[in-house]
Amino acid sequence: MNPSQSAPRLEARLKVTGQARYSAETQIPGLLHAALVTAPIARGRVTSIDASRAERLPGFVAIMTHENAEPLARAAAVLHLQEPVVRFAGEPVAVVIARSLIAARRAAALVEVAYEAEPAATDFDLALPDSYAPRTAGRTPTDSLRGDPEAALARAPVSLDLRYETAANNHHPMEPQSVIADWGSDLLTVYTTTQAVFAHRAAIAGAFGLEVEKVRVVCEYLGGGFGAKGGAWYPGIILGVQLARHVGAPVRLELTRAQMFTLVGRRQETRQHLRLGADGDGRLTAIALDTVAPTSTYAEYADAVATTARMMYACPNVATTHRLVRLNAPQPNPMRAPGEGPGSFALESAMDELAHELSLDPLELRLRNFAERDQNAGLPWSSNGLRECYRVGAEAFGWAGRPLAPGAMRDGRCALGWGMTAVCYPVYSMASAASVTLDAEGGVTVRCGTQDMGTGTITVLGQLAAAILDVPLARVRVEIGDTLLPEGPYSGGSIATASFTPAVEAAARDLRTRLITLASTDPASSLLGEAPAELALQDGHVRSLTGNRSESLAALARRAAPGGLEAFAQTTPDPDRPVSAFGFGAVFAEVAVDPELGEVRLKRLTAAYAAGRILNPLLARSQYVGGLIGGIGMALHERTVDHRASGRVLGDNLADYLIPVQADMPAFDIHMIHEDDPHLAGGIKGIGMLGTVGTAGAIANAVFHATGVRIRRLPIRLEDHLVQA
Repeated sequence: MNPSQSAPRLEARLKVTGQARYSAETQIPGLLHAALVTAPIARGRVTSIDASRAERLPGFVAIMTHENAEPLARAAAVLHLQEPVVRFAGEPVAVVIARSLIAARRAAALVEVAYEAEPAATDFDLALPDSYAPRTAGRTPTDSLRGDPEAALARAPVSLDLRYETAANNHHPMEPQSVIADWGSDLLTVYTTTQAVFAHRAAIAGAFGLEVEKVRVVCEYLGGGFGAKGGAWYPGIILGVQLARHVGAPVRLELTRAQMFTLVGRRQETRQHLRLGADGDGRLTAIALDTVAPTSTYAEYADAVATTARMMYACPNVATTHRLVRLNAPQPNPMRAPGEGPGSFALESAMDELAHELSLDPLELRLRNFAERDQNAGLPWSSNGLRECYRVGAEAFGWAGRPLAPGAMRDGRCALGWGMTAVCYPVYSMASAASVTLDAEGGVTVRCGTQDMGTGTITVLGQLAAAILDVPLARVRVEIGDTLLPEGPYSGGSIATASFTPAVEAAARDLRTRLITLASTDPASSLLGEAPAELALQDGHVRSLTGNRSESLAALARRAAPGGLEAFAQTTPDPDRPVSAFGFGAVFAEVAVDPELGEVRLKRLTAAYAAGRILNPLLARSQYVGGLIGGIGMALHERTVDHRASGRVLGDNLADYLIPVQADMPAFDIHMIHEDDPHLAGGIKGIGMLGTVGTAGAIANAVFHATGVRIRRLPIRLEDHLVQA
């Protein structure tokens, strides 16, 4: 099959018929159930725990607290139940184990915990004076400086001094986090919702002092993640493993939806101070971006908010900083388009404001400031299709018909507005291993210890092998989600496909070469004596290019080895790549705003993306639409609100935490620009993040174009518009 052919997910039927088994559905004899007891205070100490009422309930098995929990190696910033300290509202202080989930939750509700509360830092605004510089911002340096931005701002003919805010957002995949731990006689097996089976295996082994070979982590299917099932879920996994050892039986711990607001991370709230300087033609002369965001009192995390400001546009003078303030609040962590999502909103809104100030078309302003190379890294682009994204997206959207003045378009009683943004996201990859096996019946099996969050990883792994071996995709079986398999990449940062593609293709090419050699040297082969250069794989056979003879792959495999033929490959990215690699895109949005109600309706989104080689356009489009939906939520709906006095999450449910639903969906028009990137292994750029980056800015710019009201805070709610109107 064509390696870039659209194909539906291989596991689709299993999922839609309910046959796909997710982690929490794993059945183990004697499985017990756990429920958390969480703290209602933001800071303090546990002074006593009374479980007497819970212990009298039928089905009660045990309770684990800081008093009887096994001490563990500190492989993370915080592990639950290691000391009687409360660091944020919602932190676990005890866990009840029972014979059923209902019994466990009833018993947990009866546990009485006394606390000694202490003064807590729960107000972001009050904590701002105590900001400090973190060690890093994501994977990037905390601060950057190029040229002399302050001097350039002082002499710029046009300058803007702007402040933007983005809200904290919570990851809410359909599948809640869960862990089932089973301490077997020789092997600890952990079934859990994880975006990184191998990383979590190493973390478990480290916490319990085990050899990694004695730990097996399994995640056959994953119901979404967005970053919530990565590092922030590690303490929960460790707790589940600890519970199973505590009672000497397998235990299942599954978070409630409310607990997902506090125990698996969140997107950071940001305050961004952005200054732009430009000449009279709109060419940037200075960019200065200072970001402040909250982190917890027990760990440190800073999103790389300034990535786009550092490299998106040609500008000789750029300074960026990241600062954090410590709060008694849940620990933030990466969420889809971490850093680039909030940072793009500020930068792209400011570019729109600059265009308005200069009476320039926003697209023309961006074209004038196109960066021919990555000035921050000092490297040429591996490839950069941004100009083509601008052209294709603008033509498809009809951008040329956009009036320059705000408020000039209407749809009945509503004001119409058009906005656009530029988009970028870094290309990441990591070492990966994979194997490809041909069995005696001609079936192909691809094995790679990665995981599929629902993005289509299983399907793409199968397509890669099917294309090189030229067998129908239906003849390919894929095994993932298990640390018994060759070590594959984690799922996050758009890293997985770019990492496993070279390994799978290398293994499949090796197997193809061996099959051709066998066909020409096997005495039983009808192709004996043929030159390997004159042979090719086609439709499950090795065929002669100069005649009509062939040999089936199945027959070759049967004669070669009883168990078939297997090829293994391990690949590592080049650490000294002399180029800067990013995916690029452009997003165009149309909104309708009701002038009396302030309600914003997103009517359509057109997006064009240049992201290297696309392996499956059908699944790629799905990824882009999913990313755009995440950006819609960020722009118009999602906001996690902590009570400023108590530190508790207000509205810790999906009735009060607004997310975009079907009625909020616009028409999606997605365009994929072909790129051949010889600098990247397999030519792959990740696409999962690109759809989210820039979406919020495009919507906000469209709202301004509709109303003339500039809203610099996300999410844009009707009350924000009415207050400013």
